[in-house]
Amino acid sequence: MKKTILLTGSSGFLGHTFLVDALKKKYHVIDILRFKNKKNKKLNDLRKKFPNSYKSIFYQKNHEIIKKIRNLKVDYFLNFATLYKASHKNSEIYDFIDSNILFPTIILNQIYKKIEKIINFGSMMQHLDGLSYKPKNFYAATKSAFEMIINFYSLENKKLKFYNIKLYESFAKFDKRKKLIPTLLKNYKNNQTTKINSKKLELNIVHVDDIINFVNTLLNENEISGSYCLKQFKNVKISNLIHNINKQLVKNNKKKLSVEFQNKKIDKIKLSKIKISDKWKPAKYIEKKIIKEFIK
Repeated sequence: MKKTILLTGSSGFLGHTFLVDALKKKYHVIDILRFKNKKNKKLNDLRKKFPNSYKSIFYQKNHEIIKKIRNLKVDYFLNFATLYKASHKNSEIYDFIDSNILFPTIILNQIYKKIEKIINFGSMMQHLDGLSYKPKNFYAATKSAFEMIINFYSLENKKLKFYNIKLYESFAKFDKRKKLIPTLLKNYKNNQTTKINSKKLELNIVHVDDIINFVNTLLNENEISGSYCLKQFKNVKISNLIHNINKQLVKNNKKKLSVEFQNKKIDKIKLSKIKISDKWKPAKYIEKKIIKEFIK
């Protein structure tokens, strides 16, 4: 019998990608969504397609969640929900704490005695030295705070397996997030120039399919609890990537990608000292996958 997953962040890119995959694999999924998502067409379409295995809990105020999930029977809790901004204003502090700490904590407090596993998504921005909690921004600090809360609940329920997944960058088809690769694709289609901070810029990019595959491994196998970094073993140098994209575009009689490199200071990617699972199998040819999106 397939397990039941309680899911947050299903309206976001990575969470929605996982939701679709989980439903195809015949998991039962219950997601928790703000009331405004009642009109989310993609999620409504999935409910029609999987009426027996996909249900949603909608809420307006946090206190409503407690009552609505109190009697839920679920096996796994996956937290994809996040509020991300590179910087914050005083007026945004509550929103960061509400989304990244309070919301998932209210859920975990109700279910931690019942569930087998929790998978929580974070960022390598939490670890400026590659290991300890040295946050790059307030967003990263709130993500680290929730991880400490997970540690508390894991001590309260020693049977609970927990996994904190750390990423640098991710990429997939139909990605519309405000990240570099989707922006390059969007500007290319609109005949616009993309400004890039530096010619020295490097990114560590993993494919979303590899992330989803690893999550499924954690659900189905008995991996040791802890934090895991999902990374490519070689960074992508963006100037080289653009050169190779343009090379293929010319070969296919297509216009070149237009970019403007600036001379801004950039942070060097710190070498991750967070453990990498033996079960993590990233795509070896991430650049080829990216280039393919420009050629098609």
